[in-house]
Amino acid sequence: MRFYMMVVASSALLAGCAPIEHTQAIVEPAGQVRTVPVGGAVASINKQKNLPNVFGASDIYGRRVDTGYIKIVYHGVTRDGGILLRQTDVDIHSNASVLTRMPSTYSEASSASIHGNASGGQATVTGSAHGSTFAMAPHAETNVVLPPNVTEFVVPKGKTLTLSTGQVVEFIEAESHQVSYRIVAPKR
Repeated sequence: MRFYMMVVASSALLAGCAPIEHTQAIVEPAGQVRTVPVGGAVASINKQKNLPNVFGASDIYGRRVDTGYIKIVYHGVTRDGGILLRQTDVDIHSNASVLTRMPSTYSEASSASIHGNASGGQATVTGSAHGSTFAMAPHAETNVVLPPNVTEFVVPKGKTLTLSTGQVVEFIEAESHQVSYRIVAPKR
């Protein structure tokens, strides 16, 4: 039984020591042919990281915090048939941690006293009650959205675009007013 308890305690301790992991996840589904107009998003990628605990490691409950997004927008075709894209990369810096995500708690104290005396008889009443509760309020969470990093680039005609998430954008047909494409999952 002691061995079992040590294994459980060690597992909990090691889980609380996992490093912070940054991830990116694409919003658009893979495998479907999609068509977007000029100004339409070809790919939207959400960025997150593990919520840090008080030791700077990952939260043992798996909670996450947003760290920004990447949006790739279609902007037309070049004279030689290249696909003009604009990528906007936004980072969010946050002080979010397990301390900012705690449930709100408060402190309260109360007391009551009763004293009495009755005339014409031998009665005296005395009593008192005291109570208090204490809890802590979470730290304030702040998020700072940094200025976007915007980059325009051209994907040459007949070429694909590999995203930071590993998926590949295969362009099917590009016209001045719209583009048709498919997002393909990475090969394993």
